[in-house]
Amino acid sequence: MSMIRLGADERADSFRFDTSRTDWKPFVTEGCFYRILAVDVPAGTAEMLVKFEPHGRCLYHRHAAAVKTLVLEGDLHLYEPAPGGEIHSVKPAGSFSMGAGGEVHIEGAEEHPVIVYFAMSTKTDVIYEILDRDLNLKRAITVQDFYDDWQRWNESAERKTA
Repeated sequence: MSMIRLGADERADSFRFDTSRTDWKPFVTEGCFYRILAVDVPAGTAEMLVKFEPHGRCLYHRHAAAVKTLVLEGDLHLYEPAPGGEIHSVKPAGSFSMGAGGEVHIEGAEEHPVIVYFAMSTKTDVIYEILDRDLNLKRAITVQDFYDDWQRWNESAERKTA
């Protein structure tokens, strides 16, 4: 995954992405939340925000789609499987990454919350694959899954305002 990082003089440590009005939904594991922003099934794209509370992490997963990430707040910690353990890397706020797919890792936060923007694009419908601890496939997540969830979310929001 390639990464572009803002230089120290370009990084505004005081910047904070305003999520005070974001309607977050629990996402897979404790301390992990998301908000779908857009889904286009025919184009094979989905965009979302993910928030990790302190020490919140997702599960091992494999990106099947091309993914662009922008860390909006905090430091995103990545844990990639490696012989004899894991490789730990950190993407600070302002880091922009692009990956073509195939990356396997866990993402999350350490001491401070993290908010990340994800833009995903696939040619096969599969966005990512949830893996077990032995890196075996548990479930493929598709663009259609994102769309169905987005529809349920919007219908629920409409009922609340009606």
